[in-house]
Amino acid sequence: MWVKRDHDAEWKQWENWLDHIALRVSRVEGVSTEVLQPEGLSNKSPRLRIKWDGAQLGISGRALEKLALDGEPRIILAGSTGTPRDPAASSATIMPYMMNPGDEKAVGERLYALLSRPPKQEPPATPAEPPAAVAGQWEAHLEFIAGSANHVFLFEQQGTELLGTDRGETLAGDLRGYVEGNQIYFRSSHRYEGTRIGYEFAGKVTADGMEGEVDLEEYGKARWTARRHRYGQPGGVVRPVKNI
Repeated sequence: MWVKRDHDAEWKQWENWLDHIALRVSRVEGVSTEVLQPEGLSNKSPRLRIKWDGAQLGISGRALEKLALDGEPRIILAGSTGTPRDPAASSATIMPYMMNPGDEKAVGERLYALLSRPPKQEPPATPAEPPAAVAGQWEAHLEFIAGSANHVFLFEQQGTELLGTDRGETLAGDLRGYVEGNQIYFRSSHRYEGTRIGYEFAGKVTADGMEGEVDLEEYGKARWTARRHRYGQPGGVVRPVKNI
């Protein structure tokens, strides 16, 4: 099937679909688009990046991505930028190679509706307390509807901002997020066979650790808990051997 496919015609069809979506969303004042060419073997098609000022339009990229996923029709975007706390540089990306004829119309209309008439969203509250200190290594447990998994979080913290690594049992990826008072939010993704598995963690920091809910996009949601790693315990710091 692969060698018999007309790849040039398929590529042209993808570009036509992206052109249709770009033309539709560009009717919203302040929205711009650009077509990105593939980078590396994992990207199988051109992509459309939609960009806007989230503070001006009243919707961030992450909020649009979640509304598109939870709405009807259900649309899975290929990534987004811009959070409710920092919405200015917002964007969303469309990957067309899994679309079918006619999907471009549904996608264009839905994104146009969200960008032109975004649902009212409450501004993030300013916490009265300083951000909880979470820098360091944490051992996490994710409990799914069926089964469970263990992760390790490595946080670097500067004020409210978080950077670090999320290590699963076989995969790992960078994380980014923030802490406001005792509320914590961060996102990570693990590359797997040419695609990515995304995690969106939200929860609270308690006296005993952390707990909350993680959204795995099309794979559903799970509960998670985390405890600080106790160094000096098995699996902790490797101590140097003294020379004799």
